[in-house]
Amino acid sequence: MLLQFIINIFNTQSHLYPQTIHPPDKDSVSSKNNSSHHQSKKSKKKETSDDAATKRPPKVTMDSSAVTLGDAKINNRRDIHPHPVMITDTLSDVRVKYHINPKEIGHGHYGVVRKCMDRETKVWYAIKSIRKSKVGKIDVLKREVELLRECDHPNIIKLIEVHEDQKYLHLITELCTGGELFDRIIEKTQSAEGHFSERDAANLVRCILDAIAYCHDQKGIVHRDLKPENFLFSSKDEDAIIKIIDFGLSRHDDMKAGIMNTKVGTPYYVAPEVLNREYTKSCDIWSIGVITYILLCGYPPFYGDTDNQIFDSVRTGRFDFPSPDWDGISDSAKDFICSMLRRDPQKRISAAKGLEHTWIKEMAGEANASRKGHRRQRTSIAIAPQSIAFIKYRDMHKLKKAALGWLATNSTNDDLTALKEVFKKIDVNNDGTITLEELDQCLKQCE
Repeated sequence: MLLQFIINIFNTQSHLYPQTIHPPDKDSVSSKNNSSHHQSKKSKKKETSDDAATKRPPKVTMDSSAVTLGDAKINNRRDIHPHPVMITDTLSDVRVKYHINPKEIGHGHYGVVRKCMDRETKVWYAIKSIRKSKVGKIDVLKREVELLRECDHPNIIKLIEVHEDQKYLHLITELCTGGELFDRIIEKTQSAEGHFSERDAANLVRCILDAIAYCHDQKGIVHRDLKPENFLFSSKDEDAIIKIIDFGLSRHDDMKAGIMNTKVGTPYYVAPEVLNREYTKSCDIWSIGVITYILLCGYPPFYGDTDNQIFDSVRTGRFDFPSPDWDGISDSAKDFICSMLRRDPQKRISAAKGLEHTWIKEMAGEANASRKGHRRQRTSIAIAPQSIAFIKYRDMHKLKKAALGWLATNSTNDDLTALKEVFKKIDVNNDGTITLEELDQCLKQCE
């Protein structure tokens, strides 16, 4: 029961603040349930009717590792939708074209990520298999697929193909093996330097800005959840290409006057106007400013011991460049960060203007010309309180990812419903979070 309770905390909080705020999107539209299982069966029978003059295609032999995309017991559960909920227009068997490695390489809220190989070209890709019965808002998933199909940029993950069967939606994307930007930041904080060099940071930020300028100006897309966990590197090489991978909270900037009011984002990176439920695409610029700050010192500009404390810090919009961590950082870098972290969204620079900033042009240019050079060493082993808070956040992030992986693989809808009821009973004041006092009171009642 205690294990279930802990897992429930991470699952429920993912919809309320800690990692990513996932409230109901006011602009969501209900999806339709398409043809029933019997209709699919009937159409399939019609397609395969014998024709003496027609040559049957050769039967495809499945590799044993690709026979199932999940545990057989899970696939046969009764809580799976008896009628297929359609995301695309066609049902297909992804295993006909791709060999799927059974080993998981990542987890999401609703499914798992594995490697797959095109049987004809022998090229390896990543396949994200999303169990449709887990998805509460099908239209949100449809929107993410549509946005990924629209995008074609070297710093945005490339969607290769989409396959759908009765239980799963499979997104085949290019394979990135270099890990998250988040992990590289943590590695740097534990190194002798303590952070990225200005040249390396500027090169990464230039790539991010270029991708967001493409989204904002050419596609009219607002990401709304830019954070280091949503960036992957194409390989483990130091100069590997960085790519945005998650468009789950993204949307087109087609609201009246570009104003959005759905509260989404992640503590540390969310813009103050998002917390006030009235914002524009400029919220992405704020998030890039926070990421830049972290790259250069190893901790965020806005921090706190709890999510509410972090949000209070973000709302004030006040930050500084404390000594000695920022003593060796150029004034140009500080000016760049300040131009992106202006509390008034209308005074923030755009992504396109950010690419023209002196720091980006000079430092990123140097990085491209030569990635070698003097790297400032950490002058002290003392760790700032902000860094300690960020390390705690990192540890919580890893634990939450493990919990989400377990949930995606093992839990049913009934399990989640029961866990949420337990959470509500413990959350006495109904604020969406469980305090130590509430937890302590709950444990006393269990004695």
